[in-house]
Amino acid sequence: MLNEGKTGKYFKYAIGEIMLVVIGILIALSINTWNENRKIRQSEQEILQNLKSDLLINKDRLNGILKKRSKEFDSGIYVLKLFNTDVSTIPIQKLDSILLDIEMVWTFEASDGTIKSLISSGKIDHIQSEKLKSLLSSFEGDVINATQDVSSLQLLVNQRLWPAIDGKINSSNRIRQIELHKDIPMGSYTSDYTWFFENREMEDVISNIVTWKKSILEDEEQLKEKIDQMILLVENELEK
Repeated sequence: MLNEGKTGKYFKYAIGEIMLVVIGILIALSINTWNENRKIRQSEQEILQNLKSDLLINKDRLNGILKKRSKEFDSGIYVLKLFNTDVSTIPIQKLDSILLDIEMVWTFEASDGTIKSLISSGKIDHIQSEKLKSLLSSFEGDVINATQDVSSLQLLVNQRLWPAIDGKINSSNRIRQIELHKDIPMGSYTSDYTWFFENREMEDVISNIVTWKKSILEDEEQLKEKIDQMILLVENELEK
């Protein structure tokens, strides 16, 4: 075309060829992007299903601990009201049972394998909900905040309560209240609950234990609210 002096037609033809190539490239890129997005959305669905399973496990575990912790707190309040009162008419087995409630210490163990894997692999970015990503990123810290006082509570029981009541409040008879340990033989002596409820140190120790239990209970209830919120967000994303 150039040799024949048809410059205009040549450039039109060249431009047309270039446009076809560009359009072809754009179509290929668009198809590739669509495939990548489809894979990410499929990955997101799998991630959300695994998250839901783990979160439901955590909710179930936490509900069990909250139920026990609430019962233990109520037992603690009941015991505190007995100090400097006549407890001779209360069956010793009942006193053993409520004291056992107070000295029990439970720890919430989070099922967080999926969450940790998402964060370490970077696949958390496959999740579209920014709110859910934020809650997942802070989950480990939330668990620590909710459970960090449990160790202090355990130390209080181990170092203050148990040494003080050894030889005065029969350990075997308290432990027998637990179904798993009901085959333990009866203790050889009768617990002296009159001494216990007239002892100022015991009143202070029980008061501190009950206060710790209340604080932990409140922290765990806040954690449960966040877990419920995450479950709702996951379910909403799965429905999209």
